[in-house]
Amino acid sequence: MNGVPFPVGPCVLALVVIAAIYDLHARRIPNWLIVIGLGAGLVVQCALHGAIDGMLLWAGGTLTGGAVLLPGYLLRMMGAGDVKLMAAVGCFCGASGAFEAALMVCMVGGVWALAEMLRHRQMRAGLHNMAAVLIDVSMPADGAPRDSGQGTGNTGNTGNTGNTRTRRPTTGTLPYGVAIAIGTMLSLFMNV
Repeated sequence: MNGVPFPVGPCVLALVVIAAIYDLHARRIPNWLIVIGLGAGLVVQCALHGAIDGMLLWAGGTLTGGAVLLPGYLLRMMGAGDVKLMAAVGCFCGASGAFEAALMVCMVGGVWALAEMLRHRQMRAGLHNMAAVLIDVSMPADGAPRDSGQGTGNTGNTGNTGNTRTRRPTTGTLPYGVAIAIGTMLSLFMNV
């Protein structure tokens, strides 16, 4: 982001703080907040960079912010609200700023998840769950292992194909909106 222009910093901070508070309280990030963030981001980008460049920066940041966290949603490791919030953060920062912020968010979230597993003495279950996610990603919908085309590959595991079959209960879920807020703030302050 190489320096944060005036309206971007306060708008992003307000967005992530409100989202974090809401996520801590209700365990969800409301769509109305995302819509307000996306609208304000478009206005700010167009005011700072003109209509065309502002829309391009807005779209690039929105897509980049959402795309970095999308695999976590697809693997059922986070909610859709978290992905949408990161997209709304990205719309203020542009593509490169969104990527920097999303990487910081992933680091904060990973350290927090690791600390929670250690605190609740659930490291083995957490590692088992990560292995289950990786195995489920490598399996097709019918439950058979992926192969290079030789043989049938059918192991008889049909029916239950989600990773709910192999995941073990651990410490619960994290309000990832808080990790997004902390990671985004760290990213903004590092670029001031």
